[in-house]
Amino acid sequence: MTGIVCPSIFEYRFLRSVKLDPRRAKLVLSGMGKVRSLHACHELARKHPSLKRILLVGYAGSLSPGLKMGDLIEPDVFIEQDYDARPFEQFPHRIRFVSKKLFRHSKRAALLTQDRFLKENPFKGTALGRRYPRLACDMESYAVAFFCRSKKIGFYVLKFISDSADGSADHDFLKACRALAPQLRRVVSEATKAF
Repeated sequence: MTGIVCPSIFEYRFLRSVKLDPRRAKLVLSGMGKVRSLHACHELARKHPSLKRILLVGYAGSLSPGLKMGDLIEPDVFIEQDYDARPFEQFPHRIRFVSKKLFRHSKRAALLTQDRFLKENPFKGTALGRRYPRLACDMESYAVAFFCRSKKIGFYVLKFISDSADGSADHDFLKACRALAPQLRRVVSEATKAF
């Protein structure tokens, strides 16, 4: 069983038309943010004991010039950076979760999770910025990666770059959702057949 977690209603509306075998895949609308996506993962695991993997799908903002609108990314590093709690905790929190790429033309990237639209790369000009030259941002991936690692189940991410994380990101995001919807439907349909 593959659980497909879709954060926003915009993405979910476009994906409801994807034909899924209910014995092999379940699409859920989690709501945006780490708490809601984590709750959706717990519910998937509770309702489907045969859950083998979670596929997180949707859109992400680019924080790097190497990621352009419409690029498909399959991240392998997940970073959570809501607040700096040093010396009590490491900062930022990182999980490396490398899964086999599902699409040859996709790009590997690091995905930074925060609970707000970013207007710039918080790592720009730092050692972390140099370490992650392809960086995108979303609001859910770190929590889902954390869940999958703790439950020892597979984790895959398919995100289309919807905007550059700048002052217009919240407006560009909605336009990109509509423009990229056919591609999102196609990759989710193809990915579920690949498992």
